[in-house]
Formats: sequence, C-alpha cells, structure tokens
Amino acid sequence: MGDVWAGADLGSTNVKVLLTDGDGTVLARAARPTPRAGPRTHPGTLVDTLEELILTAARGLSRPRLRGVCVAGVGEDGVLHAAGRPLGTALPWFDPSRRSVLDRLAELRRPDDRTRYGLELDAARTIAAWALLPSEQIAAATGWVACTDYPALHWTGRAVMSSSLAARTGAWLLEPGRWDPDRVTPFLPLELLPPVVPAGTVVGELRSPRLARLLGSDAVVVAGGHDHPIAASVVHRQDPGAPLDSMGTAEVIVRTVTADRPPPGADLSPAILGTGRTALTVLELDRNMSWLRGAGLAPHLDAVLAGDLTVTPPGAHVFVPGAEGGEAPRWTPAAERLSSEQRAAGAVWQLARAGTTALRRLAPEAQVVYAAGGWTHSPGWMRLKAATAGLPYRVLVEPELSALGAAQLSLPGPIRPVALQKSSQRP
Repeated sequence: MGDVWAGADLGSTNVKVLLTDGDGTVLARAARPTPRAGPRTHPGTLVDTLEELILTAARGLSRPRLRGVCVAGVGEDGVLHAAGRPLGTALPWFDPSRRSVLDRLAELRRPDDRTRYGLELDAARTIAAWALLPSEQIAAATGWVACTDYPALHWTGRAVMSSSLAARTGAWLLEPGRWDPDRVTPFLPLELLPPVVPAGTVVGELRSPRLARLLGSDAVVVAGGHDHPIAASVVHRQDPGAPLDSMGTAEVIVRTVTADRPPPGADLSPAILGTGRTALTVLELDRNMSWLRGAGLAPHLDAVLAGDLTVTPPGAHVFVPGAEGGEAPRWTPAAERLSSEQRAAGAVWQLARAGTTALRRLAPEAQVVYAAGGWTHSPGWMRLKAATAGLPYRVLVEPELSALGAAQLSLPGPIRPVALQKSSQRP
C-alpha cells in the first residue's frame, strides 16, 4: 500500500482535493463546483462532496492508504449545530442580505479595529452572519462551526476553529488571542464558539464509513483554516515575504509579514506554521467581471482578457467596482460618453489597477509577484496586471495552492519545498 495525504480547498466556486505522498508531491486530484442551494451551502453536502472527491482521486492510484486530511476554505461562512448535526445552511460571505445589518455593526466599530481584530468590520465578516441567525436555531444549538472546519467535526466528533478562520470573524482579538465577548454576545452565546487552534493541530482520528476502505489505522484529521493564508504559506516557504496574488472568485493579495501592525488597508491573521502574521487584502473580481459581461460588454471583455484589445488608462474613473458584502458595481457619469469598447477596457484597467494599489500597500518593496487562480489563464489580464504593477508576475505551476498547502499541513514530517514557477509575465 502507498501512504497518501489529502488536502482540500472548500472555495466559493469550486471544491478541490489533492492527494500527495509523504514528500508533498501531488499524486492525484479531483474537483467539482461547490454545491449550493441558491447562494447557500449545507455542511453535510460539503462533506459528501469532499468524500466523493477523495474517492475519485484515489481511483487512479494503486492501493492507496489515507493517512491524513486537512481542509482549507472560505473564511466567513458557518452554521449552528446540535451535537454535530447542522441546524441550517450557511450564508455565504458575498450574499447581499448581510448588508441589512450594517447599522448594528456600525455600533461595534472602533478606530483601532485593524490593530485589535486584524480587520475592519463590514458585511462580509462572520459577525454579520451571526446577526442574521434565527433565534430558534440559536436556542437549539450546542455550538457554531465554520464551514471549513465542519468536516473535522463530522469526522472526529470534535469541534475546533482554526485561528486563521477566527481572525475572519471580526470578534477575535489577535492579542492576547481570545474572543471578545462584547462582539460575540450581542448575537450568540459565547459558549457556542469552539476552541481555537493553530493550523496543523491534530484534531482527532478520521472516522468515515464511506472512506473506510482507504483509511489507515492511524488516519487523522488536521486543522486547516482560511484558504488564502494557507496558499501563501506555500509561497513563503520558497520565497519568504514575497506576495501572492490569488485571482479566483475574489482577488486576494497576501503575504507573511513580521510587523504586528497591518499594512494600510490590509487584514491580519496568525501566520500558518511560523512566526509573524499573514497580511491580506481582498478585492471582488469574478462578480465584477460577470457584471460587466451582463452589461452587454461580453465581446469587448473577451477581447481585453485575450489580449486582442489594447488597454490604456481611461483618464477618468468610469466604473465603481462592487465590494465585499454585496455592494453592487455601477458606472460613473464619465462612462456615459464612452463607447462599449472603451467602457470594457476602462473598467478592466481599473480592476487591475485596484489590485496594484493593494499590492503596493501590502508589499512596497516587492521585486516579483507570484500569481495563482483561474484568471491567470487570461493572457490580456496578466499583461495588464504586470503593466500596472511595473513588476514581473510569475504564474505558479500548481494551480491549487490552498489545497496543496492544506495537504502539506497534514504531513507528519518536514515539508519539502516544491517547484513554484510555471511562466513569467514581464511589465
């Protein structure tokens, strides 16, 4: 039998699973769209999907024996449960209904939020979802768990929360590393929140009837956490402090830093397997591109992304991108005098420039940017990113960095560095 370890990424758009050997070399992979009923997800369905993907990936291997599983994923989604049984579905971080509680959140904001909690409070934070929980569910619950951590609860019977997910709630004090009752108890009892543990902590024995034929006698579940810091940990092991520009459903610029104070406009969370902090900035990307496509600009947008349409600075802001928490995109009055082609080019330039601005704040001394995610397959977009940043963009050979980082966390021994660069786009 060959020992294998599984890493998973529960993304907003897709669920991905990698199987690796003990050196971290990827042996097999499988993926499928994230199961949703409307915008919501059911944790039990997520577990079913994960198990099916693990089995699918294992079919191409000779007598694999699963030794460990670690799950990374979305930071802000979660559900109440009664002894491990979900009491509802999870409201995603991008759902516009979260904006209905902004007035309640405003009462909790403080000028030093980024220093104390690692982020500013807005509709995308977990607190906003807590504020929308039905009171009857809260009364029946024995706990609340993040969707990314729910598989560990299902497989081990033990509820925990990764520290990098706790940092996405808006209620976790980075120092001294504890919940702030003033931010939790207005929405749910403090005792419903699980213990917070670092990424890489062994949660318990992996028990799954469906995976039984794959399991070794010592198979374990390891705590993962927020997908973007886990992806950045793969880069950090190769090039410490270098920024990763992850471009999927959202564009997330992320790096490991040593300073306790966040760079301007960036969020902070505990580092993955190391000292320091993870700093990240999250920008809407896929939703803004989809909005532009739905605004009748599909042919021009495709030409920009393919590199067939030259893009220059629009001279004025023509587009206001949608932001976290469901804020809708919109045109500015300056767009009214432009052709459809100019609108598409100007809007995409602004989206690329927004990422560059965040990058320069997060990593002002950067000499190179590592890139991953589905949008790296668009040559026009990547040329535009490199041009606006004035830096080379190196697209990584492994497209699923979060799943790879999770698999690396599940390994029992030292983590072997893996090859990173696939191609480079010069400014």
